[in-house]
Amino acid sequence: MKGCLNVLLLCFSIALFSQELYTPRYIYSETIQNDSLKNTDNIYFFYLKPIQYIGNLKKEITLEYTESDRYSKILKNNYRSSNFKELNKEFMSRYYEGIMIFVDTTQKTPLKRKELDTLKISSEEYDAKIDSINYGLKITHPIPYITTYYDGFPVTIRNVGNRESIIGFGNNAALELEALDKENIWQKIYPYPHYSCGTGIQFFVLKPGEIATVFEPRLNGNFHTNFRYRLGNIVSNEFEGNINYNYIKQERSD
Repeated sequence: MKGCLNVLLLCFSIALFSQELYTPRYIYSETIQNDSLKNTDNIYFFYLKPIQYIGNLKKEITLEYTESDRYSKILKNNYRSSNFKELNKEFMSRYYEGIMIFVDTTQKTPLKRKELDTLKISSEEYDAKIDSINYGLKITHPIPYITTYYDGFPVTIRNVGNRESIIGFGNNAALELEALDKENIWQKIYPYPHYSCGTGIQFFVLKPGEIATVFEPRLNGNFHTNFRYRLGNIVSNEFEGNINYNYIKQERSD
């Protein structure tokens, strides 16, 4: 009888664990058709990893896209700049406790790419408009851009510990992508992204009980394999996808 009770309690615990919410359902203010989403095979096309949401874990989150690469207003209460040497030492240790990473490829979270429409404006006209803006002048006609949406999915970083942890800088989460090669060995596809100039860049933290979400592109490629994301010593759940094998061979030859 006691053995049956223990089995029942174990099954109940597993059921509760399986129902735990790991990532919210993301809702957009913009209307985006899933069948219009583009794909890319370039792993550097979305080089930086801007935070799209930071805060409490919820079942559903409605959000706007964060486009700024170096600063985000949603991170204003999470930036840290005092005792820089200690902050840098903590970050460079790449060791975390109480941090979880969950990848949800069942969701489609479009990534936004805005580029200059060169069919409507020349480089000389563009430079002239930028100069006017820099001098505080108003331009008569707005700069024409083309906005394209790419297929992606959410990567959620969760702090279940009791202390805040540095997870990035500027508006760039320090995530690294890894993939299994043909020998079934994990290979790093790219290290955590850096800025070309770090002047004025601050670290940001994930507070206890908070989540931070990054949108990552769903890649095309000639090689189907398993992937995972890494933050220091912490790795995410594995997920399937595609990549051009040259990126894996390139990493192995370095």
